[in-house]
Amino acid sequence: MAFLRNLMGSVLKFIYEGVASILPNEPSSISYLAISIIIISIIFKVVLFPIFLSSIKNQKIQAKFAKEQQKIREKYKHDQQAMNLKLMEFNKEHGIKQLGGCLPMIFNLILVLAMFAVMREPLLYIFGDANANVMKNFLWIKDLSAPDPLLYGLPLINAVTQYIYLDLSNRDQKDNPGAKSMETMKYIFPFIIFISAKSFSAGLALYWAMTNIVEILLRLALTAYENKKMSNQEKGAKDECYKISKNC
Repeated sequence: MAFLRNLMGSVLKFIYEGVASILPNEPSSISYLAISIIIISIIFKVVLFPIFLSSIKNQKIQAKFAKEQQKIREKYKHDQQAMNLKLMEFNKEHGIKQLGGCLPMIFNLILVLAMFAVMREPLLYIFGDANANVMKNFLWIKDLSAPDPLLYGLPLINAVTQYIYLDLSNRDQKDNPGAKSMETMKYIFPFIIFISAKSFSAGLALYWAMTNIVEILLRLALTAYENKKMSNQEKGAKDECYKISKNC
């Protein structure tokens, strides 16, 4: 954990210095530190985008073949070993990666833990001096190393954005037998995040909110792209049919 904390602190310091060089006059309402946290959340999501995209594709494949997988489970429900073997063969045949959907979650957890450690004492772990003269404010928050003083501030933003993200994610899992449990988690997890964010440092809550927002935008952009692609394919198919019928 110390390694990840120090690495996160070093990256934040690098971004902080870059922001300070670009903006010589620090904004009074949003500190360089707050801007650095926002930037690093965006950078991490962009870097992890290939894994994020692969996870979404894997979720769609799983949803597509969820009924077939359930049939295998029902058929071999009295033989766990045979069921696992058949499922492995089925997943391999259709390119389903069992851990494909877990990788983004694992990376996100690692980054959140590192940010949590840094934001406990940001001046020490980012600048190497616990008494450094650095502004730590963000809009209504005076100190990003302390919890958000507003009950309905960042904790609520975290909960709402988490709900929206989970709702968008669950839309691809309608045919999945586990869809009902995921639908339940869509309401439970944001509530947990809301309660937790009230005690976490505001810097961590800001990072979490920004990652949620970026993920939501990525989801919406991918959905729009896929819908447009599907629409073009349908239009192309109709044009082809029209040409064939016309020639006949």
